[in-house]
Amino acid sequence: MIKNVLVNGCSFSRGPESWPYYLQKNLNCNLVNLSQAGAGNLYIHNSTISELSRRSYDLVIIMWSGLERVDMQVEDISLFDQTVCTSYSQSKLNDWPEKNVYPINDQDYVEKNWVFSCNGHDAYLKSIKFADTNYRYVGRDQAIQQSLMHMISLQSILKQMKIPYLFTFYNDYITEIKNNFLFQQLDSDNMYTDQNINVMAKRNNSFSQVDHPDIPANARHPGGKIHKMWADLIEIKLHEHNSK
Repeated sequence: MIKNVLVNGCSFSRGPESWPYYLQKNLNCNLVNLSQAGAGNLYIHNSTISELSRRSYDLVIIMWSGLERVDMQVEDISLFDQTVCTSYSQSKLNDWPEKNVYPINDQDYVEKNWVFSCNGHDAYLKSIKFADTNYRYVGRDQAIQQSLMHMISLQSILKQMKIPYLFTFYNDYITEIKNNFLFQQLDSDNMYTDQNINVMAKRNNSFSQVDHPDIPANARHPGGKIHKMWADLIEIKLHEHNSK
């Protein structure tokens, strides 16, 4: 029986109509969702390991984020009060009246000292040249390899701890990362690559109504209908895996 589920990812996995909370209803489980908007794969890797060191889970589901995103854990998060690109500010935004916060509120478990730079677009982070060196010198190939290292590392820890897990990807870059020699280290039986939530949204022309109208079409978020469809697909995948 799946009782306690841990989810981590970026903005595609957070908010009142996001797939983790539909999946929680489907599985009738306790959910801790550490996903943060703009988060990259370093945050997902580190915060998942940190949480697994504190509490026990029956299942871990990861939706890996953008390959070139830059995350940093800082000593004084108050220095970044001028941006919402922090886990401190975002954890306060990820509650809503109908949300099930008993016996736990997952945002209580979010580490509050992370700064996220999503491709350097945030005006404040840009003004202080946050991650400027990274964007200037790190190319796509290096970003892919580093993200794969995070995936392989987390996979190893999950296997060592004997925790069932499933890896998914927020965007359709699976073909690209397959070309890297490190990809063969990932266990395909614990990945769901048959479909992709972002591709599903584009195919069905179903996007979030809360997205700002200035957001380009290729950067919009899936709508609630797609999140529910995705949660149903993940549930099917889990049942198929358990029946083997």
